[in-house]
Amino acid sequence: MKQSEKKAWIQTMYLRELIPLLIGTGISVLGYSVENFNVFLTGMLVIFINNVVWAVKRKENRCIFLIFHITLFTFCLGRPLIGMFTGEEWWNYTSQAKENVWFALIMLITSLIAMQLGVIAVEQTPRFVIKAREKKVVDQNRAFVHNLQFVALCMYILTMIFFLAQEIEPLIVMKPGHYLEYYSSFQSRIPDVFHTIASFMKYSLCIFLATLPSKKKAFIPLAIFELSAVPSLILGVRNPIMLNSVFILVYYLLRDILKDEKKWIGKLEKWFVGIMTPLVLIFMGLYSFIREGNGIQAENPFGLFLDFFKGQGVTFDAMSIAYGYRAGIKSLEPKNYTFGGFIDYILHGNIGQKLFGTSPLPSGNNEINGLYSNNFSHNFSYISFKKDYLEGRGRGSSYILENYFDFGYIGVIIFSLILGAVMVAAVYWFGKKVLASTIILVSLTTFFLIPRAEATGWLTFIITAQFWVCIAACYLGAYICTKSTFIRRILSKIQLTNSNINGQE
Repeated sequence: MKQSEKKAWIQTMYLRELIPLLIGTGISVLGYSVENFNVFLTGMLVIFINNVVWAVKRKENRCIFLIFHITLFTFCLGRPLIGMFTGEEWWNYTSQAKENVWFALIMLITSLIAMQLGVIAVEQTPRFVIKAREKKVVDQNRAFVHNLQFVALCMYILTMIFFLAQEIEPLIVMKPGHYLEYYSSFQSRIPDVFHTIASFMKYSLCIFLATLPSKKKAFIPLAIFELSAVPSLILGVRNPIMLNSVFILVYYLLRDILKDEKKWIGKLEKWFVGIMTPLVLIFMGLYSFIREGNGIQAENPFGLFLDFFKGQGVTFDAMSIAYGYRAGIKSLEPKNYTFGGFIDYILHGNIGQKLFGTSPLPSGNNEINGLYSNNFSHNFSYISFKKDYLEGRGRGSSYILENYFDFGYIGVIIFSLILGAVMVAAVYWFGKKVLASTIILVSLTTFFLIPRAEATGWLTFIITAQFWVCIAACYLGAYICTKSTFIRRILSKIQLTNSNINGQE
């Protein structure tokens, strides 16, 4: 096939795939014109399904895009869709004005469309045309990368001890399930240096994984990473264990894309994911009642399954409520929420305290964060229900809300376009260089939470001293191991230098 013919075929393929998007948009426009929420939601469901099917067709390029849609459904779409299919007046869940509900729907459909267009834009750019690739060595200096793998693993094991101490402390001080007190009144008594070292845990794990260890070598560190979220779960905080689980799944998908000699997601892994996913969702639905101390309302496992999505889907309601409180939120001193994590770290971190004479922001729910931070979740929760917020509750945030309050409708469109592009570009760049792969992996540990969290919270680590200190320590350790004959002999004797860094034993 000639280059011009190939290009025309690709363009035709994309046009064909965009037909459902146009149909879904048309249905939603009709729903808006006749003021029917369910008709509008049906059109949005068509677009959502089209995005998911579209991602599955080329999952080797769009796996992050696919998983993101699953979390977007969980946090934003599941609640109203379940309400529609069960015949409920879901738009009255929070007694919001109709214009507030329309705002949430329009913002969601806008983001869904823009993300898909962002992916198309990247895949049509020659530099980022993603083809089936052979397994790549992450660096030319194989000895250095292997030593980096060893040093990062040692760092991970050491820092995990400090991390677990940090996670277990609230369980010792507080009763299991009292997670609201954790947000409102818990103050750690562990020395700050413990928390600093504990923060290296996630970074060192990602450095280790970025060196592309074999499946066998990666299994135990990833299993420990999963179990490290159990203390938070016992306390009543579910997000860490869910994010850790999603991160591990995505890492396995990324390694399969690199086509290692050993398949990362084989029949066993597929069966495990297929069986465990519904069981975990049912457990999480059950756990919501246990955590709140309420009786179990669902009569069967399917009811618990639906309860999970209805419980997690409160972000849709939060979007409607936030629009209703837009005047109060905008009345606060000028802020930027999209980049709020960066701004607060610079202004109120060690640098800002020395250069600008600012005070550090306290942790947890309090009046200072509610009024003066650049964190939308704190500001929004404080404005909308002050008393409950100060007692530890919160409404959360969303990248869509933060984009809208900072830059309006155009901000949601542009950020979603960039988001779609980033999700595909990350797959393209993963596995080529250790540092780039490390940044991608650290980002992915929290990226999938942004439908109900900070728009750029997954990137804030890039400006923190802890991240770069951990990178420097691991790279320096690997350099010393590479240059020191004595250390090389020791490693050779314990057979640490004889294994292949690219997935082979």
